[in-house]
Amino acid sequence: MKVLSILGSPRKKGNSATLAGQVTSKLEQSGALVATHVLNQLDYKGCQSCYVCKGKMEKCAVKDDLTPILDAMHDADVIVMASPNYYGYVTGQMKTFLDRTFSLLTPEFATGPNRSRLATGKHLVFVFTQGADETMFTDVLSKFEQLKFYYGFQAVHLLHGCELMDTKDASGRTDLLQQADGIAEKVGNALNPDS
Repeated sequence: MKVLSILGSPRKKGNSATLAGQVTSKLEQSGALVATHVLNQLDYKGCQSCYVCKGKMEKCAVKDDLTPILDAMHDADVIVMASPNYYGYVTGQMKTFLDRTFSLLTPEFATGPNRSRLATGKHLVFVFTQGADETMFTDVLSKFEQLKFYYGFQAVHLLHGCELMDTKDASGRTDLLQQADGIAEKVGNALNPDS
């Protein structure tokens, strides 16, 4: 099993990275190969709206540090995306990355039966952390659930870490760490039912 983890926080050891790391380390313990990328350490641009990926090419025409990550999404069985809440949505780093995944959609993504260039059967794990309580910013979670529709994920697993005011709070939240373990176990069982 190949796991691709994409961290959107500028803090390498912040709450979203901690919870994503809990998921990936649990998967790694069961034999998964994990590759982690911290978006804030990369040099990349946003989508240029050139539409080359919908005509002349089947991949993004922009060549930068996101190119190998977008390529790796094709091989990954599990994609983990993690971000803290910035102004009611994901960080700018994560949003810019998401815009570039437009290249993974087919030209007929809005109307056709084959919307995604990704193979079916992949799992998406989305980790979203915030200082507010669980009633706030749930619309962000629903937006990530919709990625199943466009990218053909077999399942989308959501981990919503709330009331995390300090950058290290998640490491002491047994409830959230157990949720992360549960997601990893569910994903592992789905992809390796005989193990």
